[in-house]
Amino acid sequence: MLYGPGSADPLQPRVDTGHKLEEKGAFLFTTVATYSKPRIYDLIYAWLNPEMDIEKLEVATGGATNLTAYRNLMSYMRDSSEANALLAAYTAMDRELDVKPQGVIVMSLLPQSEARDNGLQEGDIITQVDDKPIATAKELSEYLTAKKAGEKVKVGGSRGKDTFEATVPLVSMSPDNRTGIGFVNETVLKVTPPDQVQFDFADTGGPSAGLMMTLEIVAQLTGEDLTRGYRIAGTGTISADGTVGLIGGINYKLMAANKEEADYFLVPFNAKNDSNWTLAQKTVDKLKLKPKLVKISTLQEAVDFLKKLEPKADK
Repeated sequence: MLYGPGSADPLQPRVDTGHKLEEKGAFLFTTVATYSKPRIYDLIYAWLNPEMDIEKLEVATGGATNLTAYRNLMSYMRDSSEANALLAAYTAMDRELDVKPQGVIVMSLLPQSEARDNGLQEGDIITQVDDKPIATAKELSEYLTAKKAGEKVKVGGSRGKDTFEATVPLVSMSPDNRTGIGFVNETVLKVTPPDQVQFDFADTGGPSAGLMMTLEIVAQLTGEDLTRGYRIAGTGTISADGTVGLIGGINYKLMAANKEEADYFLVPFNAKNDSNWTLAQKTVDKLKLKPKLVKISTLQEAVDFLKKLEPKADK
């Protein structure tokens, strides 16, 4: 897998809340360009290019069963970031929305699991087990813990645009010897806001646009131009409570933001893990990039920073 700077595109054309807002600046969501199965001259070009890196496919995909599974997982993470952006934005504005669980996503398979060899893979969304409808991770766990290790269950649901079924053996999982399939999971949520919010991120994957999506939603629904006339780039996952999470590839995203003349770059920051901030500073210093870096741990911190900016003077 090859890595390099992706894009830094305005969010407004991709987030439509039905509430028109004239922004003098722009929120930019940033991406990493990835290239799978490169040809030999692609590898040579990447090796010679200081803005690109080469990684083994197994490492790049986190050990996913195959490239299709990895892409399905990335698509889910994008969809989940849209749902979390809605939750964070409406929670911050103290507005209600409708939330319904719709299944259980397979995030990763544990080493002791035998499910991979029996047809289950990352990115699968389980909606039934032994023909019993399953909507939440709790429901699935309660059903499986009543069984014994070695027993088999039939699971089914969606795999990307297709459906799947697999019969998988159960295993005993430490530290409490609980019976389960052996995978990291979370409940899939369908979030329906009272406004007709539509997203257009089908050409992207992963969860890292969450923070920037949320800022655009808040700006449009409150009618306040939070850009203050600046080009504000950034990255970071978003949780329903407004917590901003760390991401990968921030160096490539900064390069993309610099090419699009961003004034500021919002950097996810965690006091217990400053890896994003450290790499961002190193990248800016090494490449003499222009965006000013801003530490962001929560949605509220981002909004407070933006509201304190003096409006950018017209040239």
